[in-house]
Amino acid sequence: MIEAALDGTPALFPVFAVLGLLLGAGAGWLARRRGAPVAVAVLWGLSLAGELAVTLTPTTSEVSGRATCAIGASAWNELLATQGKLNIALFVPLAAFGVLLFRRPVTVLAGCAVLSAGTEAAQALLRTGRACDATDFLDNTAGAVLGVLLGVGWLMARRARPAGSLRDLWQGAVVGGVGLAAVGLVLHLGVRVYSGDPGLAAPPSDDIVTAQRVAEGLFGPQARVSTTTSSDPTLPPQVMDVTTDRGTFRIEQPSGRLLAAAAEDDRAGAALAPEQVVAAGTAFAQTWFADRIAGLTPVVTPAGSNGADRRLSYRRPADPAGPAGAAAVRVDVTVSAAGRVLAAEAS
Repeated sequence: MIEAALDGTPALFPVFAVLGLLLGAGAGWLARRRGAPVAVAVLWGLSLAGELAVTLTPTTSEVSGRATCAIGASAWNELLATQGKLNIALFVPLAAFGVLLFRRPVTVLAGCAVLSAGTEAAQALLRTGRACDATDFLDNTAGAVLGVLLGVGWLMARRARPAGSLRDLWQGAVVGGVGLAAVGLVLHLGVRVYSGDPGLAAPPSDDIVTAQRVAEGLFGPQARVSTTTSSDPTLPPQVMDVTTDRGTFRIEQPSGRLLAAAAEDDRAGAALAPEQVVAAGTAFAQTWFADRIAGLTPVVTPAGSNGADRRLSYRRPADPAGPAGAAAVRVDVTVSAAGRVLAAEAS
């Protein structure tokens, strides 16, 4: 999943480098002027740069329709999933270094919660290709709680105490209350918020049934859909972005035709021979993109950090003189050395 995310976000590292330089240097300069620990300030600035780069750098995915955000009870169930753990880890250093720098744990926790909520709203409004859902907010806040506890524990171990406990409580309440209220207002005015769950008593909608069917076909019968984000029903094409406990994918509605998929990056398993890896990718493409790749032979190239993975690329230029003006075909399938499909995209 990490590699698939990096492949879909080519600007991630340049954005982090620029933000890290600006925020790290700026935080260090302010800390030096105010007599605060410079190293801690720089690390806090880098942590903030990492959060902004990872969450707001645009992806290569196309986005259409009205901005939406999913909120559902299943978000609580995803807290310890693999993607949830990554979201938790993202906010641990930000909160921990924030406590060491500002010595106000409640205010730092409130600020992290507001930052996470604001990030989700920004992802929806800026159309970066990332989904806005409550799961990420809960994961991030859990990470902030852990980071605050680590920061407070470090201070106590060094016989230091957070400054101004009552003032910290008051400031934290103001920051959290005003900040979350502001984000809530933005979501209310500019984002379509809906429940990603069908409800305990209500039967699942056709879209949820389709999403679950595709999820089981991609990731196995144990895959479980957690959130869905649909495009505006008044605008073509109709697409749905689906998050599961084993990966993410995008499908057309209501057909369920697969447009893109990314699996959790599990490197377990023995390496296969290159021809076996290619065979696994070919079988996947024939299963999910048969109508697009008919008659095409893929170009196979090494992929991954060590070149052991394989990327199968199917291409066909547009042919206006062909049947119904045949459109161009672009299909990519990335397979791990163990024969597991990591990512796929068709356009």
